[in-house]
This record gives sequence, C-alpha cells and structure tokens, in this order.
Amino acid sequence: MCDTVRMCIKPLSREPIWQEIPAGFHLADVEVRLVEPSERLLWDDLMDTHHYLGFRRFAGRGLRYAATWKGRWLALAGWQGGAFKCRPRDLWIGWKPAQHFDRLGMIVNNTRFLVLAAPGVFPNLASFFLAGMTRRIADDWLSTYGHRVLIAETFCDPARFPGTMYKAAGWQALGRTRGFARCNGKYTDPHDEPKLILVRSLQRDAHQLLARPEPLPLSVMPPVGHELAPRDPAVMRSLHDELAAVPDYRRAQGRKHTVACVLSVHILATMANMRGCLAAAQFARALSQEQLAAIGAWKNPKTGLHEPVAKSTLHRVVQSLDPEALEDVLHRWSRPRLSLARAIAADGKRIRGANRNGDGHHETVTLVDHVTGAPFAILGYNDDGGEIAALNDLLLRCDIRGRIITADALHTTRETARLITERCGADYVLNVKGNASETFALLDSIDWERDRDRAHVGESEKQHGRIEQRSIDVLAPLKGMVNFPGVRQIARVTRYREVLEDGKEPGNETVYLITSLDSATASAADLLALNRGHWEVENNNHRQRDCNFGEDACLTHTGNGPLNRACLNTIALAVIFATRRKGAGVIETMRRFARDRDDAIRVVCEPTPAPEA
Repeated sequence: MCDTVRMCIKPLSREPIWQEIPAGFHLADVEVRLVEPSERLLWDDLMDTHHYLGFRRFAGRGLRYAATWKGRWLALAGWQGGAFKCRPRDLWIGWKPAQHFDRLGMIVNNTRFLVLAAPGVFPNLASFFLAGMTRRIADDWLSTYGHRVLIAETFCDPARFPGTMYKAAGWQALGRTRGFARCNGKYTDPHDEPKLILVRSLQRDAHQLLARPEPLPLSVMPPVGHELAPRDPAVMRSLHDELAAVPDYRRAQGRKHTVACVLSVHILATMANMRGCLAAAQFARALSQEQLAAIGAWKNPKTGLHEPVAKSTLHRVVQSLDPEALEDVLHRWSRPRLSLARAIAADGKRIRGANRNGDGHHETVTLVDHVTGAPFAILGYNDDGGEIAALNDLLLRCDIRGRIITADALHTTRETARLITERCGADYVLNVKGNASETFALLDSIDWERDRDRAHVGESEKQHGRIEQRSIDVLAPLKGMVNFPGVRQIARVTRYREVLEDGKEPGNETVYLITSLDSATASAADLLALNRGHWEVENNNHRQRDCNFGEDACLTHTGNGPLNRACLNTIALAVIFATRRKGAGVIETMRRFARDRDDAIRVVCEPTPAPEA
C-alpha cells in the first residue's frame, strides 16, 4: 500500500488524501474489491477520520470495499444489513410485518461512501465505484454470509448531497425519513435532519419476491446466524488455529511472535490465574522450550532457542486488535464444543474503568448457557444504540433457533420480542417492569389469588445464611389481552427472603414475566426455573470475570484495550467451562492449569478439548 495512505491512519485533519490526479491515471485501471482482513483497521481509521459521520463498527453483518489504483486506495465504501424500519421502503416492497422480520436480511444498506480526494480530482470515480460494487455485492454477500441480497438501499442527507450519483445509476427515490434516529432499539430520538431514501433492485423481480405470500425457497432465504461448525473432532480447529485467523495490524518490521502466539500466552496466563500483561509475560518466561515451541513462539536463529513474549508485545497486540475478530473467535470455537441447554441468558456488563469519552467500546452483552454458565457469544458496544440494539445485533449473528432467551426488564420491548420469535425462530421469557408501563400496569391489576385458572408452584431453600421462598402464579392470557408479539403465558413471581445472621428484616419482592412458551412446552415449575436460571449470567460470567480475572481492576482504559481484554477473559472462561472435569469449579480448574501447564497448552493448541477425567 502507498505511503500516502499509510501516513493517514491517524491524520490530524479531515483534508482529502489526494489533492491532484497522479500521472498515468486511467479510470479503467481502477479495481473495485473487498478489503482484506489485514486492512480492516486501516479502512476503519480512514472512514472514521474523513467521513462526516465517522465510523465505529457495523451493526451486525457488513462488508468493506475499496477502489484501488496500482495498490493505492482512492475511495472506500461500507455495506451492512438493511435498516430495521423504513416505512417508505416497506410500502414500496409491500410485505407484511411478519415477512419484514423474516426477510429483512435480504436487504443491504450502503451506510458509508467516501472518496479520498478533493472534488474533481478523479472524474467519474464515484459512479464507477458504485457501479462496480452494485454488480458484485450480491455474490460477495453470498460467499461471505451464505445467502444473496435482493435490494440495495441508502440514506442520503440532502443538505449535503443531492444524491445525483445514485439517481444516475438507476436508484429510485422513495421519499424522506421522518427525522428520527434509533436509540435503545427504538426510533425515538429526533434529529431534524430527514434523509432521502434511495433503493435499487439487484435482480428483476426483487421486491415482488420479497412480498410473495408463500414461503421463499430455501436457496433464497438467508440463514439465521452463523452455520454451526461440525462437532466431529477430526475437523474442529484448535483455539490456537482460530486465533491465527485474527488480523495482525503491527508493522512487519520487527514483528517476531505471531498474533496467535501472543493471544495464546494471554489466554493461558488468564486460565492459570495470572492477570494482566506483566503476569502473562512472567508466565511466558516460565515456560520450557518445548512449551514455547508448542504455542509457536519465535525461534532466535542465532541462539536456536524459542524466546518468550515480552510485556510490551502483549500490551501492543491487545490494544491494536479489532474486537470484532476476537468476538468471532469466541463464537467459532465455543459453539460446536459446548453442549448448550435449551435456555440462554442474555445480559450486558459495563467494563469498569473504560474511557467513555474515547473511541472504544465500554460495554459488553453476552449470551450464557443456563445450565453450565458457559459463554458462547459476546458483543461490545458503546452508547450509540445502547444495550437493546447490541443484543438484537448479537441475536441475529448467532444461531438460536429452538432456544429460549431470558433477559432482564431492559429488553422487554416489542421489537426484541418480535425479533426473537419471528426473525430468529426462538422463544423468550422476559421480565416486566416500569419501562413497559402499559403491560406492567395490566399484570399488576390482575387478582392473582382469586383467579381459578392460575397454575401455582412454590419452592424454598436454606443456604448462604438465609432462607428464601419462591412461588410463581401462571395464567394463559386472553387473546389480545397483552399487546406483545407471541405472548402465550403471563406469570407473577413472589420471593420471600430472610437473612438469619445479621437480623435484617425479612423482605418480599414481586416480579412479572411474559413468555412466548405455552403451557404444554413450559409448566409453572419450568418458568420458575427459567427465571432463576437467568442469574447464571451474573454468577458464572460477570462475577467470574470480575473476581477471578480482575476485569474491573484492569488499568487499561482507552481504545480497544478494555473490550479486547473482556473478550480474551470470556474466551478463557469458555475454555475452562468446555474442559473442566466433572464436578470441578472454575477456581479448581484454574489451579489445575496453573499446576499442569502442559495440560493447559494441550487444551489451547489441540483441535479438541482435553477429555474429562
């Protein structure tokens, strides 16, 4: 890549890179291509610096494109999944609400378009670039995500750009938006800057195909989430091999250890209860030559010895990596290995100490198995869109068909319920509190004691110095009684807690639930267990990351560092859950790995988990 582009990774202004046309330039020599994984960070930095909207990450699936001439970047563009809601587009297609959520993945949105030159330097480059991407976007989406896209859309700010390029290329203007931005999963944040909506069919009968009443052929329909990797040990890749696919953004000069080696050292040290880059470097120095060779440590040609990874290298790699790549590693490695229960808990976690004013992400949302507490998917986010939008994006990335999603009251929204049931083919159990005020008032007004059709179940236990009694009352609501998609049952959970030691007054707590599960699928006892099982995400994920891995005490505050450390901690926790022996806890497994480092290296570097003893 040219020095001009290299120097602009962190430019000091928004001035264009190309100020004049270079000698020998011909438009026919321009290549339109996808950005390589190793170039993704550079693309993100250039887009964030030079585009007036900036750039953090795609919401869900996305593709990055570049227009290059003799290896030099002239223009950049980004495409991601279609807008969640767009009334003019939906009326133009003519589909029904159920079809909208089922087929939304077949629309692609051109969210970023940037020419790295002053106006007039490269005549017709923008139109040439757009035409090249439009011709190949359907095939690229098919090869990347396993299905084609049928319609392309974009939103153009008429105060800045008239959209002439799109209109000349055959894009159809459908009108303007109402001027609301998406906030916490809803379009309720007014910005008074309505956008021009432009669409183009990528095949002749695209919008008629999307609106057809009968189901679409399986060859056309997009799959939900990633395809699951096979559980055959002969074809499952090791964690070390998965880490090798993470793009390395360090300069080639002076690079000795591979990114897979550096990340493996960090994960192995975390599994052995050694926190931070300094402890990880000390862990690496204590490894034998055979152990260093097993993780792919650099071999000094002068001495013939493998050298351990230094603290500075560990810190630099963790700070520079793309968090999205580590999120993909967790999902690819853990999903085929973890025998997930039917119920999955979803919850967000604040990364304590992360700089909220910086460019990085300071929150995570995680999917955790109810029975084992093992994490299998994580997504980082910032204030843009909030936890609701982040969870919706994460659910769309994962295959949750046939599962039950439990979440706290923050996610009790109609959009989330509809996405889980109609788009993802799953069920939900959601808490109802004041944010869903209409539904909460309805459930609170029911006389649960006198209703004869209710199912009542209770249980009690004495442990941890307290007595706790829990009971649940379940009803099947009348049709239309609860204005939530797919509600089959409503419930009231009552908890009585008495602390035995410090003499505190006993306390009562009442919460309400709604679920898409019917009584034949989930009894009252099942719903009570699901409500209690949701706390596995706190006990076996958030608490483990904070108490055992020291995530809240981490001194890394800026950039990608906090989120990357959270991802690495979650990967280490997934390895522990996938390889722990029967009856062993997290601490006991960490002590085992600290004693037997060969066992830990075997778990990370071999294609299959270590067998249970």
